[in-house]
Amino acid sequence: MAWVQTVAEEVASGKLRDVYQRVRERAGVVVNIAKLQSLRPNTLERGFDLYCQMMDDPTGITKRERVLIATVVSKVNGCFY
Repeated sequence: MAWVQTVAEEVASGKLRDVYQRVRERAGVVVNIAKLQSLRPNTLERGFDLYCQMMDDPTGITKRERVLIATVVSKVNGCFY
């Protein structure tokens, strides 16, 4: 059970429904961090766009290295990745 109010996938509409769909296409499910931001669809959209840019845009490191960095940072921060 969430500690904060969230919008369930089944009742999402408009921009939130669209962003949930993008998240689902990328991750296979609507991840909890997206649901946590569901009351602010504009913020969710910007955050998801930033995540996609950081993980997908061409830089000097590979996608594999990016995922490894994200995993290590999550572990150091005590988060489940």
